[in-house]
Amino acid sequence: MRDDDRLGILTGAVRQALQRDSLRVAAWRSGVDFWADMLFDGDAAIGVLRSPRHERLDTQYDGVVDFGEVIEREVAALAEMADGGVPVPRVLAWRRAGDPGPVSWVLQTHIPHDEGATVPGAEFGRLTRRLHAITPDTPPLRPPRSWSDFVWSRLRQRLEAAGRYCPDLDLDLDLAALARAAEVVRHRDSHARSLLHMDLRASNVCVRDGRIEAFIDTANCLVGDPLMELARVRAYGLLDEAFVRGYGTDVDLDDQQTARLLDIYELDATALLVVVAVEEIDDPQLFASQRARTVTLAGSIVDAG
Repeated sequence: MRDDDRLGILTGAVRQALQRDSLRVAAWRSGVDFWADMLFDGDAAIGVLRSPRHERLDTQYDGVVDFGEVIEREVAALAEMADGGVPVPRVLAWRRAGDPGPVSWVLQTHIPHDEGATVPGAEFGRLTRRLHAITPDTPPLRPPRSWSDFVWSRLRQRLEAAGRYCPDLDLDLDLAALARAAEVVRHRDSHARSLLHMDLRASNVCVRDGRIEAFIDTANCLVGDPLMELARVRAYGLLDEAFVRGYGTDVDLDDQQTARLLDIYELDATALLVVVAVEEIDDPQLFASQRARTVTLAGSIVDAG
């Protein structure tokens, strides 16, 4: 679809929902799964309008993804985070496709920030710990019935999808060995009650004048084990001493069992990115780095197991 057509459809949907004919949508940015446009009322900017590139998408790594459900979960997570003292954009309005209009969208306040600013590690750690203190248990944010079963089912699906592009992975051998190694996740079932952002990379941490203004892009959020979040933070190169000091964790990140859990949880992310890099964004550099990391992590987990 041409960008003009997309913006026209989105403008009509927002005008219909908010009953204001003076609204207009202007292209701004885009990501892998979502467009991020600016909504104006005349010349006055109202906020950022996020809408999915696809309402439903059949993926190799997560099955069929309903992005209307993703937005509903994101809105719930933002409300929980705001109530829990975690800085996030404020939701101004949102709709799922057909309620009314042909597309799903969420309108949020725009958070000004310094592009490319360094994330202050200690404050980042403190806010992440504050996030993990939130323990929602209502739809659409609810802990899986069995965290370990959820993790292993998702990891197996993602590894099978990534295996098509990783000839160094012996899936018959590695999956069986990884299944045994993944038993360590069962020890975390009782800990898997925290709200997780699941994409706390530098680009999703808004920093201004050296202070964190907000966490943004909560589309990947779920309820689970905080160590899975820390594994993602490690993968993004932000799990440094300052972060750990701010987070105040009583978990020994150098402990053998904890180290294995971090590897298992990071493998969940790298296997996903292998497939995304090939099938969705055509990024050879990301593909090469995540393929190498996937093979390294799988080998390390199997050997340790």
